[in-house]
Amino acid sequence: MERSSDAPPPWPVCGMLWASLGVLFAVRATAGFDGGWGPPGVLLAATSYPPLIALLALRRGPTVRYALLACVVLLYLVPFPILGWQWEWMPWTVAAAVLCALPTRWAWPLFVLVVAATGLAYTLTGSTGAEAVARMVVVADDGLIVFGEAALVGTVIRLSAAREELARLALARERLRLDGELRDALGGRLQAIAFRMRKAVREDAPHARHDIREAAELARRTLADIRATAAAYRAGPLPLSPTPVESPRPARRVLLAVLVIQCVLVLTNLSIYEDLGLTHVGPLKVTLAVLGLCAIVVLQTLPQTRAVFAAQALLIVLPIFVVHITWDRLLSFFTGALLLRVRRPYSWALVGVVLAAHLALLRHEGRWALPNDLAAIGGHVLLMWLVYSLGRLTALADVLERARHDLAESAVRRERTRIARDLHDVLGSSLSAVALKGELAERLLDTAPERARAELASLGPMAERAIAELDAIVVDRVELTLTSEIDAARRMLESAGVETTVDVECAPPPAAIDTALAVVLRETVTNVLRHSRAATCEITISESAGTVRLHVLNDGAVAESGTDAERNAPAEDPRRGTGLANLAQRTGGRLTAGHRPGGRFEVTAEFRSDPVGLRRDPDGVDPVPGAQLGDR
Repeated sequence: MERSSDAPPPWPVCGMLWASLGVLFAVRATAGFDGGWGPPGVLLAATSYPPLIALLALRRGPTVRYALLACVVLLYLVPFPILGWQWEWMPWTVAAAVLCALPTRWAWPLFVLVVAATGLAYTLTGSTGAEAVARMVVVADDGLIVFGEAALVGTVIRLSAAREELARLALARERLRLDGELRDALGGRLQAIAFRMRKAVREDAPHARHDIREAAELARRTLADIRATAAAYRAGPLPLSPTPVESPRPARRVLLAVLVIQCVLVLTNLSIYEDLGLTHVGPLKVTLAVLGLCAIVVLQTLPQTRAVFAAQALLIVLPIFVVHITWDRLLSFFTGALLLRVRRPYSWALVGVVLAAHLALLRHEGRWALPNDLAAIGGHVLLMWLVYSLGRLTALADVLERARHDLAESAVRRERTRIARDLHDVLGSSLSAVALKGELAERLLDTAPERARAELASLGPMAERAIAELDAIVVDRVELTLTSEIDAARRMLESAGVETTVDVECAPPPAAIDTALAVVLRETVTNVLRHSRAATCEITISESAGTVRLHVLNDGAVAESGTDAERNAPAEDPRRGTGLANLAQRTGGRLTAGHRPGGRFEVTAEFRSDPVGLRRDPDGVDPVPGAQLGDR
């Protein structure tokens, strides 16, 4: 599916993931150079990176994913025969690949197995329990970072690509619902009108008069209901139930898991540093540290308000001055939150100050050489970037999800508005014509029975056409042509005793303009019959300078009541009713109407060669089928 123009481009979103992989490589490379491997050893230790990157970048079927997972595992084992056990061989690439390549039911058990195997291997090679736990924490940490960002990037891209699918589904459901609703409310009445009109043709005058009256009265009641239904569709609430939008749960869980891992690593490092004689931690400090870490984790599970952020920031920053030798691992969550909550460039300035202070603290303590301190800063940057990118991607996923629901709501609202206007402009005009011709036929039964029979014979097809129009309105395939409407207008006007002149001075217009002119002509003729005592009516269609013009002029216009402002209001003014106002709004043309001297009334409609209102899809999610009566 083609990506929408306002959807986020995939590469900046994926850039967050690639940046995390770059920081991971930098941290591991720094540790490798510090271990004396040299460039060949560092590159050899990184041989499992390319298949992992391919696994993240190529969204293919299971066979490709499993093959890339096997490559990651095999290339991870390559350095052992050459570098032995001296290289930093933590299998975080394997852990990440397992989570990204395998189904959930297999991925998490194998992920736990990889982490546990790491701890066991380090224990067997002579590391202390605390050191083995620290290595397990790093493997789990790095694997979760890559998996969390990869999963969220995939979610954002999928939402971006499918942002209009919900609108299509909502539109289809709404059309089905409205189809059933309109058939129940109007379909039976239209069938009854058609049946009575066909029956009246075969009956004698008294029975025919009864059927005509019943049919005309039913047509008027149905017309009133159509207008009420159209008004309800315009103003009524949407039938969509509000859908709560939540942040992606995997992102929140991954972030919480990484925070818990960091807290475990803080306690583990406290034990390691005390064994090494780098610090002395008494029972009171350990107790306070455990309570503080638990509070930080609990705060992470709460809605991230300003108060929660402030409390978590204090619990992260203040203990550094008491347990500074290991507590600084939590600074990355503080700086990541700063990037999310503080406006740029102030956020970057604050983060720069914190990073500089962190490096100064490490150099002041003198725990390691400068490369190790830089690696620690790299780890800080990595976790900071994780917090920031997960937060940004989560927010973007929220925005895209809300956009999907907004598009669905907009599509349904536009569809209801379109149907309301088609009910009024198309079906309403047809029923008005049925009622008017029925009344005319009833008057002619006594004075001109043959002509009355001819009028009755034409009423059945008119009622059946109204039924077909009802079916077409819901599926948005209303077929109106100017030629057929001109013939219908001439017949209706002449049957009502109105002398009609039709003058077409242009070639057949484009399909969109043809439909627009047909709709305007139908509404205008209906108004002539309903609101005037016309004896003559002139219909002229011409073209000049790329503009097609419909001009309808009739006499016998009934003087309007109301103020001068209301009588002289333009056609678009709602005080003049909704018919012509709807047409002016929806067709994208220019429509004027008003009284002229001598009791005449004039309607002029002008359309450009490409009327935007009739060439575009009103709901924005489907190609236009048939002759589109847009809602602009």
